Amino acid sequence: MRLRYRAGICALALMAGSAALQLEPAVVRNLVSGHADRHVSVEAIRVPLWSAAFAQSADSFSLDNARFTWGDFTYEAKRIDFSGVTVSRSEIESLFSSASEPLADRLMRVGAKQVTSPEIKVTQKIGKETQTIFYRNVTLNDVVQGQVAKAVIGTMAVETPGGKGNLLFSYGRTTISDLNTPAFVRLYETKDESASAPMTRIYSDFTIENLDVVDNAENVSVQIARLNGRDVMARPTKDSWGGAMSFLTEMGGKENLSPEEETRLTTAMVDILGAFDIGFMEAADIRIKATPKKAAAAKDRKSKDQNSLVAGRIDRIAFTGGTGGQPAETRLEGLEIGDQDGRAKIGTISLTGFSFTPMLNGLKALQGKRIDELDQEALRTLIPTLGTLRLSGIDVDVPNKTGEKKTDRVNFSLKDFELTADKPLNGLPTNIRIEQRNLVITLPSNSTDDLAKQLTALGYKTLDSSFLVAATWNETANEIALKEVSVQGQDMGSLSLTGTIGNVTRDLFSADEATAAAALIGAKAKSADIVVEDKGLLGRYLAQAAKDQKTTPEALRTIYASAAPFVVSAMMGNSEQASTLGQAIGRFIAKPGKLTINAQPKNPSGFGVMDAMMASDPKEALAKLNISAKVE
Repeated sequence: MRLRYRAGICALALMAGSAALQLEPAVVRNLVSGHADRHVSVEAIRVPLWSAAFAQSADSFSLDNARFTWGDFTYEAKRIDFSGVTVSRSEIESLFSSASEPLADRLMRVGAKQVTSPEIKVTQKIGKETQTIFYRNVTLNDVVQGQVAKAVIGTMAVETPGGKGNLLFSYGRTTISDLNTPAFVRLYETKDESASAPMTRIYSDFTIENLDVVDNAENVSVQIARLNGRDVMARPTKDSWGGAMSFLTEMGGKENLSPEEETRLTTAMVDILGAFDIGFMEAADIRIKATPKKAAAAKDRKSKDQNSLVAGRIDRIAFTGGTGGQPAETRLEGLEIGDQDGRAKIGTISLTGFSFTPMLNGLKALQGKRIDELDQEALRTLIPTLGTLRLSGIDVDVPNKTGEKKTDRVNFSLKDFELTADKPLNGLPTNIRIEQRNLVITLPSNSTDDLAKQLTALGYKTLDSSFLVAATWNETANEIALKEVSVQGQDMGSLSLTGTIGNVTRDLFSADEATAAAALIGAKAKSADIVVEDKGLLGRYLAQAAKDQKTTPEALRTIYASAAPFVVSAMMGNSEQASTLGQAIGRFIAKPGKLTINAQPKNPSGFGVMDAMMASDPKEALAKLNISAKVE
């Protein structure tokens, strides 16, 4: 009995001791410091009982009811737990002191295996409104000198009040790697008068799952399955990020700005836009729903308008920054949007090689001038570099609100469109390429458009057209190469032009209009090649014309082929060039295929604008050219 009694006593003592070790007495209470918009308060700092009992330096402790106000932001957490702390508790407490030492420097002394909080509430003042953000199940892992190896947020919710309705954001699991908290804080509290400090990486990569945005005012909701990115870089701004954000918020609440405020606003925006960079960012599986206000109001009336739900999706939006010689690129893939009446699809939209650097540098150089006060030369410096814009897989089928009948619809598809405008000189591109491939438009049978009526009469149910314009300036040779200017239609034919324009100096791209005009007049055409191919249009035209004239297409073809030399001679004179061209056109009509025309100026210096202006009629201008033609 005595042994059993002693064992029971020991067991009770062990249980009591274990329970006591779980208690967390407060070692510091009511810690308050700071002033104005830099204010900190902590109700209690707690450590495990065993650490307090044995006066040990605890590697684990908790903060109760911590509140931190920093500028327009206020952070509140009922509990923050630190474990595996590698620095003294006093270093952690210094974060909440009123010391004049910058917060970023204090954060650099923080080290812990893990920091967790079940919920952090953040309120931000935006003008007269207050935005509220809730971070739930926050975990910071492996904190060394304030840098976090991995930060995880279970969920996040944001509510932004507005005049007509709230804007709600919710996020699923968020993961951030290599979060440099001292550098992030330094952005908001450091002013860089030169606004030219080097970029610092704020975090290496991030992933956000299941984003949901609801705009109650506009009846719009957006869901994003995943948002991820990497290599987020930033630098301090002239007035610090905190100062710039406060100013932008203040200006955003004003309806009318003074000239001075407009100048300051432009300067602040340019500073912010040039103060960050992203290596890569991607949003995947985006869903959009929008109910027009009229349709939303019709729900109670059971009107047909209540079914006017607009739904859309985007498979992917991505941005890749320009690094290692590779150009920057923005892509959008798999866009589809529509309602019960119509739809629109775009397979891909991409923009490659674009740059806003020239525009930002130009805005920086304004030195307080307003944009409406700038001359042409200064305005040229604000033009960004476009690069190459590509669109593919466009398909549109929507009601035609301007049609004469309700059954009319706008129905077209486009295989590809590409626009390149780069290698700028004084803001103007010196390399241009515009291409459209297979724009297919359904021709309505009851259209009042003259061209549509003519094509329908020729038996075309759709118009399938393509064109290409490509030209580049060669500074060394002072030439513009017309690589190709062409247009073609499916089951119709094609027309293309290539050539060279010489004596094109840098003055053509001058911001001075008189200088540019003089350079244009001085330019001279050095060669031109025109190629015409028939792939059905001529035959359909002859068939329709023969029907109207009650004859056969073959008879009409013979008449037109025989008349061609005489018509050309009447228009261009009886020169050898006109005869050569007329005979070639006649052979082309008689047996359609490919007609190639080459024109070379007789003067080695070329054929210029002045040559055409000084000629009293086209015949004199034609006499200055050597023309050859052939039919294949």
